[in-house]
Amino acid sequence: MSVKTETIEITGLPQGTKEALNRIARENGKSLEEYARTVLEAKLLSHKPFREILAPVREEFAKSGMTEDEFDSLIEQGREAFHKEKR
Repeated sequence: MSVKTETIEITGLPQGTKEALNRIARENGKSLEEYARTVLEAKLLSHKPFREILAPVREEFAKSGMTEDEFDSLIEQGREAFHKEKR
């Protein structure tokens, strides 16, 4: 399945902005394009209601057939494993 993508060009950035973005991108192990895409997508998500952001998660949970108790147990196991790994 191919995903259709779009391209934008940003002009008029103050001097040094592109280099600063490149540095931050490298620090995060990303290309400038990947980092810029991540920032833009995060900003767009921040304008959506939380209920809308979680809709796909809720849908997949409903399809899974998992009970809320099973889900709570899975989350607790993951939390415990995380804390053990940190120690």
